[in-house]
Amino acid sequence: MTDISELYRAEARAAEARARMNATLGALQVRLAPKNVAREAIGQISETGARAVEASVSAARRHPGKIAGGVALLAAALGHRHIGGALNFFRASLRKKPKRAVSVRLCKWVPRAERLVK
Repeated sequence: MTDISELYRAEARAAEARARMNATLGALQVRLAPKNVAREAIGQISETGARAVEASVSAARRHPGKIAGGVALLAAALGHRHIGGALNFFRASLRKKPKRAVSVRLCKWVPRAERLVK
């Protein structure tokens, strides 16, 4: 009888092990479902983003001059074409206009002569 009772105990242990394994597999399937993985990733990303924003704000409060300089540098980099165009416009208005040759008829019998006009 000892052999039969040992067999029943072994079968009971195997059934318990199977039940534990099935429970573990079920938990893994729930945890690794794409929807749950996405939710967990979004939660971690939002936590990381919040920490980064807090660190940035505290750094900006400690160094406002550096932040203002960085913003000015970024604005200059993004708007360099507009700034260059405006500078060229002002430079052109400050430059003296070159003298141009104009054909003028002094009188009927003298052929056209060119003279410089200011």
